[in-house]
Amino acid sequence: GLSVVAEGGLTNAQVLHAAQVFAELIDNDEDGNPDDPALLARLQEVKAVMPMFDGEDSQGAQTFHEGYQGQGASAVLYKGEVDPTQPGQWGADATVEELMHTINPRGHTSLYPEAFGITPGSSLLTEAMDVARGGQFTSVPATYPEEAWYHYDDTTCDYGCMAIEYIYWAQVSYMGILDDPQTCAGIANEWEPCSKALLMSTDPLIYALITDPQY
Repeated sequence: GLSVVAEGGLTNAQVLHAAQVFAELIDNDEDGNPDDPALLARLQEVKAVMPMFDGEDSQGAQTFHEGYQGQGASAVLYKGEVDPTQPGQWGADATVEELMHTINPRGHTSLYPEAFGITPGSSLLTEAMDVARGGQFTSVPATYPEEAWYHYDDTTCDYGCMAIEYIYWAQVSYMGILDDPQTCAGIANEWEPCSKALLMSTDPLIYALITDPQY
């Protein structure tokens, strides 16, 4: 009941890669059943979809952004950011990131609002993020406190957007996708605990949340 739809310029390998990652994030132990049936049901309810376009200004992208009225799209993928040979690698393949930017806001935030709500002071997620950012900032501060380890600086990203980016960084750090010196250095301006071990020691609140089996 979930969809991956693509404009004609993407290869079959790219489209199948997105579909496979989508399936593996829903059924991570690959036993043929969703890890969290309630999450899958919520994503099916909103008709979750991952749109894939030839480029930001392609005809398909323009038509979609002008005409889509559904609830299931929260992120998109472009041809140039999908590399099946480097799954999830920062700077090479954004498939894992954009699918998490679909699953988390279209699934977790509404299904478990006490854990994953994204408005200030609403959840375990925002509590952890306020610690990680060195305070509760509803917009990007001029400078982050020195003790902060999450210092996202995109001024177009509001508080809720910051929360979605935050849980993504935590999840892929836990997965080990970022755990190499080049990647750690490349993302340090936004995110510091780039390995599972660093995440556990630096940010025990988010570590406990994303490893809690009830979610």
